[in-house]
Parts: sequence; structure tokens; C-alpha cells
Amino acid sequence: MRKVFMIALAAAALAFGAGTASADNLQDGARAFQGGQYNRALALWHPLAVQGNPVAQNNLGIMYLDGKGVPQNMNEAVRYLSLSAAAGSSLGQNNLGGLYRDGKGVPRDFGRAMQWFTAAAQQGNSAGMYNLGLMHELGQGGKPDPFRAYMWYSLAADMGNMPNAVAHRNALWSRMTPAAQQQARQLSVNCKRANYKGCA
Repeated sequence: MRKVFMIALAAAALAFGAGTASADNLQDGARAFQGGQYNRALALWHPLAVQGNPVAQNNLGIMYLDGKGVPQNMNEAVRYLSLSAAAGSSLGQNNLGGLYRDGKGVPRDFGRAMQWFTAAAQQGNSAGMYNLGLMHELGQGGKPDPFRAYMWYSLAADMGNMPNAVAHRNALWSRMTPAAQQQARQLSVNCKRANYKGCA
């Protein structure tokens, strides 16, 4: 199963109303990170994270999770991702959900994973939607629910940046009866109309 953890890119900086200097540092840090210049990314993001920027907090959490530019440190990863998630970052919420689902740095807790993935998905985060689909398909935290799995995969696929969601959605679809397909499709339509709220 593919794990989806995300580093924030430039657009996310603007979504949090970051000032020009903060946005520039977030963007420059993202470019440095993508270019493998992890020490530069750390130097740009750390001051922002300390100041409470949830995007920078998410990014530092991922750096500590993966040991890029810093020694791998699960406690620091959990700390920064928790700060980011609590501040409302859908990236931090999705990534913290992944830690709870996988039991990395925290005890495995499917209920908390579902809570954080749902918070991310309600903000339109495609990775959160995809992860909810996985949890529903695999029955993590409850019985397998192919209808909800299809719904979340479909919504994530509609975002256009989650190719695994397309494959999972199509695989579920091919195993459904026509009546089940209609029911699953209607769940997706209703959730999208509700702006991803109350769909879990």
C-alpha cells in the first residue's frame, strides 16, 4: 500500500495568508527540498515553523519523518505534524493521519487516523480523500465499506493529482453490480455537493 505524505508547495503558502517574505521562504524552501538541498530548506522553513506557520511545520515534520536534512526523529515529526494539523493545515492533518494509521511515532489508532484524514478531506485535500478510501476499503477502524471507499477514491481522482485513486476507484467499480455502482456514484455526487462535509 502506497503511503501518501505531502510537502507543501508554493500555492499552499498563499492559502494560509502568509506574508510575502514568508511565502517567498516557503517557495524557496520547496524548491530547495525538491532539488535535494535539504539543509537550505531547513534553514528557510525552521524559523517559519517556530513562528507558527502550519505549512512550514508540516514540512519540517516530513523532514524529521524521512531524515532529510535532519536526523530522523519520530518525536519531532509527530510534534511538528501535530502543530500543523491543530492549526488547520490539511497537509498536516493528512500526514498526521498517516502516522496514526501506520503506527509510526504514535500508537496505531485507526479512529484518530480517520479523524485527521476526514479533517483534511473536508478541506478538499485529495490525499486525505485517498487515504479515507483506503481505510474504508480495507476496513481499518470498522467493517470494509466499498461504497464509501469508492466515494472517497472518486472524489480524490476528480482532483486530478492522485493517480492511485483512479486505479482503486476503477477496481472497486468493476466488482460492483449496476445497482451498487449507482449507489456509490450517488454518494460521490452528494458528498461533492456538500463540499466534502458530513461524508465520512
